[in-house]
Amino acid sequence: MKTWTERPKEEAYLLNPAFCCTTLAAAMWGYADEKGQGVPLPLVFMVLPIVLHKPTRRTLPANTRTSMAAWLLDNADARLLFYERLISLKPHTREAIHFGMLVGWIVPRAGGLFQTTLNARDIDRAIRSLTNEAHECIMRARFLGKWFALAGPAHTVMAFWGVRP
Repeated sequence: MKTWTERPKEEAYLLNPAFCCTTLAAAMWGYADEKGQGVPLPLVFMVLPIVLHKPTRRTLPANTRTSMAAWLLDNADARLLFYERLISLKPHTREAIHFGMLVGWIVPRAGGLFQTTLNARDIDRAIRSLTNEAHECIMRARFLGKWFALAGPAHTVMAFWGVRP
């Protein structure tokens, strides 16, 4: 991973650790709100490739009543190049997790689970200070966390998206 001085401005703005960490924390909060436990680490790595990809983010369903399997059947293009996005964003996800652990927003739990220390009010406060697209990313991440929790075990969710642990 390049140092901050070597990164293009656009990359530094979009993929800065604080924003990515807030996005991950929103997904972790949504997951915990639905399931009452932390998010399995493999699912944490799936959040950024889904919510930062505008075509995928914009087509996500409005609520969790739509099953992930059914939605992916109707929106198969969301899986196109998903693995490549996941791999390219892996260092940024890792950096965001490290940042979150340093500032105390993300904590590891037993069994490879990760939780956020942020609550709904903290996330709402962060969302209010963001521009439209960044706001949308955090909101969709919160939804995605809930959706992941309802879709089944981590290996099932990953299989839906065409990846393996």
